[in-house]
Amino acid sequence: VLSATAGVGILITIVITTSILFEAIKFFQMVNPLEFLFGTSWNPQMAITAEQEVGNSSFGILPVFLGTLLITTIAMAVAVPLGIMGAIYLCLYAKSTTRDILKPVLEILAGVPTVVYGYFAVIFVAPLFKNLFASIGIEIASESALGAGFVMGVMIIPFVLSLTDDALNSVPQSLKDAALAMGSTKSEMIKKVVLPSAMPSIVGAVILAISRAIGETMI
Repeated sequence: VLSATAGVGILITIVITTSILFEAIKFFQMVNPLEFLFGTSWNPQMAITAEQEVGNSSFGILPVFLGTLLITTIAMAVAVPLGIMGAIYLCLYAKSTTRDILKPVLEILAGVPTVVYGYFAVIFVAPLFKNLFASIGIEIASESALGAGFVMGVMIIPFVLSLTDDALNSVPQSLKDAALAMGSTKSEMIKKVVLPSAMPSIVGAVILAISRAIGETMI
């Protein structure tokens, strides 16, 4: 029974992969693979009924791919420094009462649905950035990647913060005490002992955050 239940997950993976493969084969029978990979226009259209008229469709994936990378880069520029610095504060500077309040609030922020963040980006953040840049003479579009990337970064901050906080807490207390006993200040102890010891886990947290950002570009 246990072997069968373990095999269900493998079977589902095979079925999903096979169905996507056959649909991809049918797609590339109608669309040139080179056009798909290197085309600069993404405009898929199809007629639902015989009476509908649609223009020429184009399936260039390049703008979609580059847009995803651009928004992910902006999101990481927001989430990584704020998340790591927030984790350092909660783990090594904040009082226990402050930590007990802030940690659950940040975890609630992580549970907000993506579509809510997207709505917040469209209604509030994008117009705010447009007006802010217009005040200094720079014209940007309301639907710019800056607003979407910023809101996605805010969405990922709790993710980076939580994983980094766990990494910092996993550093042995003996290392911290030894650094302080050698005459290090608290900030020197963090920079020269805690962060280097936790760096592999922090890098893993950043990689996971990047993967989530790439998958959440619905924003």
